[in-house]
Amino acid sequence: MENILFINPPSGFLIDERVFLPLGLASIVAVARNEGYGVKLLDLVSNEDYKKRVLDELDNKKYEALGITATSPQFYYAYDILQSIKKSKHSSVKTIIGGAHASMFSAFRKQLISKFTAQGFKEKALEEKLYNEDPNFKKLEEFKVIAEGEEGSFLAAINSNEHKWVNGGIVKCIDELPFPARELFDFKNYLFDSQGTPKFKINEKPSGSIISQRGCPYKCEFCCGRDSEMYHTVKVKTNNGTIWRTHSPNRILEELSYMRNEFGLESFMFYDDEFNLNPEKTLDLCSHLKGKEYNLRGFVKSDLLVKHPEIAIAMKEAGFTEVLTGVESGSERILEKHLHKKTSPEINYRAAEILLDNKMGLKALTMLGHTSETEEDILKTRDWILKVGTKFLNKLGPGYFTFDLTIFQPYAGCLIWDKAEKNTGEFSDDFKWVYKTKNCNKEIDSEYGGIYFNKVDFSTEHGFYKGIPGKYKAFIRTKNVAPERFVKLRDEIEFEIKNKLKMNQFTEPSTEKQFMHSMGQK
Repeated sequence: MENILFINPPSGFLIDERVFLPLGLASIVAVARNEGYGVKLLDLVSNEDYKKRVLDELDNKKYEALGITATSPQFYYAYDILQSIKKSKHSSVKTIIGGAHASMFSAFRKQLISKFTAQGFKEKALEEKLYNEDPNFKKLEEFKVIAEGEEGSFLAAINSNEHKWVNGGIVKCIDELPFPARELFDFKNYLFDSQGTPKFKINEKPSGSIISQRGCPYKCEFCCGRDSEMYHTVKVKTNNGTIWRTHSPNRILEELSYMRNEFGLESFMFYDDEFNLNPEKTLDLCSHLKGKEYNLRGFVKSDLLVKHPEIAIAMKEAGFTEVLTGVESGSERILEKHLHKKTSPEINYRAAEILLDNKMGLKALTMLGHTSETEEDILKTRDWILKVGTKFLNKLGPGYFTFDLTIFQPYAGCLIWDKAEKNTGEFSDDFKWVYKTKNCNKEIDSEYGGIYFNKVDFSTEHGFYKGIPGKYKAFIRTKNVAPERFVKLRDEIEFEIKNKLKMNQFTEPSTEKQFMHSMGQK
């Protein structure tokens, strides 16, 4: 069979590029290996000579295809690698770009083609219309194949002889997949720093990661993948009826046991979008995890926790010591009018109380830069964090409550990017695109406006929404808050809260702080 070189490009915009290894790529490599392909993985994170390493590998061995995964901020490096290959003697190798960036722009492209075709555009005119709509399409098309989808994306790309944009679809029964090929990474360097200290730990133990289910059915306007089959689809129809795209409890236990036996891990982060999405399945899984003595962490949806508080009890008994939830904003107006999360500040507060009652830690994920956001909305977010954090501090002491405060960065695949309009009005000199408020009347629109931004060319700009503290950059503005003001407020609020909640251990750079600022697209 053909030899394929898989590449994980650098993420130089992060403090620490190695915390949790990319499970999507690890799973694709495992499937390719099972299909009989000769595979080699180059993990280029934290590598200053990443282009040389690729060219040296191509010099040493013949590869029929080279597959690069990339989130949108990583595309800067993926594109840089491509330029080096095109200038080398290996320019004929089949270059494939996959991952979140390629998948999101593929889904966006299909939307635009449908829209422009209905408007009467054809062939060359349609192509030019796409290029004018977004600076990223032409850069992606410098790769020989752009692959959308999950594990099947590489097969679709390998077998594509005529089509540049391909879609490998989604995996219906994820239990049939092999374990991700974690062993092909330098896993130890993902777990420990140079002094042997765990980079991310749960109950003081180094932690691995697992994805036990796929898809999120909600429509948060800031979130990538709302129009993408691979990120949105939770349930699928099969010959045996409708099934959830989730691993069975036994399969999950096998993977956790494998990581304990192979890597000595007893702590794990569940990277599911919403661990408690299906209450019945969540309770079943927790019953299987009970007694295994694992230390666990995962994401939950607050309104589902309030509706099913028994899940918090089950998660505690299963070994969960902390959960993360997308609070996003302390403003009821923002949550109701724009985020569509079916929650409110009060519901989020009640969810926090349920976790507190069960002596479980909470990490509140919050963000500035929502559509139409004002400084008043931002201060409500600050006040919500302080209110909840103070309650945790008073009842359980320090360490049980943490928070994350970021600035929104639009990416393709989120409604704000995909449904934006050319800005011909206010702020148009500096911001070429505007996403207007929805479900609001003209009077409210006039008062609050929408969200204004420029579409980043990710081949020349990282465009990350999290990164090194002190080096934040806002790419957006609202009618009432300018980019520089978002950055200033973010920094001031974080400093104020951490001091008031006695979280000063995070004031100086640390491994924990590195992880806090090391998240991006999956």
